[in-house]
Amino acid sequence: MAHVRVERQEGRRLQGTARQHRVVMDRTREDGGTDAGCTSGELLLLAIGSCVTGRLRNTLEGASLPAMPLAVEVSFEPSARGEKRERIAVDVIVPAGLDAAGVALAEREALSGGVGSRMAAGSEMVVRVRREGGEGARAA
Repeated sequence: MAHVRVERQEGRRLQGTARQHRVVMDRTREDGGTDAGCTSGELLLLAIGSCVTGRLRNTLEGASLPAMPLAVEVSFEPSARGEKRERIAVDVIVPAGLDAAGVALAEREALSGGVGSRMAAGSEMVVRVRREGGEGARAA
């Protein structure tokens, strides 16, 4: 089970820790930050893109199909239903030589990885509020 911790640093800067890895997050200058790192929205898009790319690499290589070059571009775009929140668009760029069956396989499998499938299914989220150092508080 994955667990990360995000702590506020100076200004609008945040530091995230996942296992032994550290990531700095910040807001853009236009939004009052110092642009010292990605925004949280950009990190979400990167996580989705990484998941989709890895899943497709494994799927295509497993089917002995070309998997290079392979790229995924993920962005927020206006909702098709006019909702307040943008939708997440995933554009997959597959090798030019991939046949129609390979393209269909990529379309089917793109969101079947861990992050992609959770996002597509609208995973349940829960929020628990605890006081620092209180019973049940988790260490970084």
